[in-house]
Amino acid sequence: MNTCLCGYAVDQEGAPCERCAALHILGLDSTANYREIEKTYRVLVKVWHPDRFQTDPKVKEAADEKLKSINAAYAFLRSAPEPRGRKRAKKPAGQEVGLQATQAPRRPALLDLALVSGILLRCVILLLGLAIPALMLFGLDSWLSSNPTTAGFYNPYRSQALFSIRTEMTAAKQSFAQSLHRLLPSHSASASTRTSQAPDVDPAATAGTAGPLPTTVPIPQVPMPYVTVGLTPEEVTTVMGTPLSSTGNSLRYSNAVFYFHKGVVSGWQVDPALIPLHVKLWPSGHAGLHLTAFTIGSSRNDVIAVQGTPTLLSENKMAYGRSEIFFEEGRVIGWNDNHASERLRVAPR
Repeated sequence: MNTCLCGYAVDQEGAPCERCAALHILGLDSTANYREIEKTYRVLVKVWHPDRFQTDPKVKEAADEKLKSINAAYAFLRSAPEPRGRKRAKKPAGQEVGLQATQAPRRPALLDLALVSGILLRCVILLLGLAIPALMLFGLDSWLSSNPTTAGFYNPYRSQALFSIRTEMTAAKQSFAQSLHRLLPSHSASASTRTSQAPDVDPAATAGTAGPLPTTVPIPQVPMPYVTVGLTPEEVTTVMGTPLSSTGNSLRYSNAVFYFHKGVVSGWQVDPALIPLHVKLWPSGHAGLHLTAFTIGSSRNDVIAVQGTPTLLSENKMAYGRSEIFFEEGRVIGWNDNHASERLRVAPR
């Protein structure tokens, strides 16, 4: 009987089961849990969203196709995370008999209990050995953070160190995923040969079924194309590299500062040279795309559609070079048009 790499029986030799095929589309292995699936799905949707490729129709179309397969895989994993009605392939009867015949006599119960007690004792000692230094480290960290004498120089160093650790862990996970793909060439090859025959599947249509899932080529590990609103600190570093400094609410580079709210980018102040190669902002939906100028009362969407990506983005202000636009409750209330900088496209009153 043919089996998948995860141990489930399949009809065709070398082919993955439906769940493994879905996980492979998301770039995960068969041991992935619900949290990893959810987190990976959200990142891939941001990476492959067609709105990021407005200037290149061919790339946008390819991203749309990729996003369909990602949605289909995610819908399948949510509706049927573990295929039912499948059993692991059984070994031939002769092998099972042979194993039973060669088994050693069972040891006395008291000996087993002594071995288990010894193992548990070693585990307790190991945990205590790890817990005591950890508690001392946490106590020292708390004291340095709260002490007025040391907090001034320690807190910036602490924030930067924590962010560097988180960035290195993300890079290590990506490197491990790439190595895993290289170690499974047959799995990738079998998925590639079926790509041309895989039909598009609507995730809404597959949400309540556990039918065959379309397969596609492995998702390449590509860097994020731009920094935009809604990205996490890890995604910003994928585009911009390691920051000069970081806090819980900002990342600072030599030519840019990015501000965060609830863990995602909410604003920035950047060098104009970074636009649009590394920093880009689109109007949401199709609102304002037909406009050629803005005026008092225009929305933020209208201004972005007319002027493009600002060099400064905050809740109540946007700037294009030294020209500034002011907002109140999301509507334009005034501006400062600096003729020596980028001109504002303002409609006559």
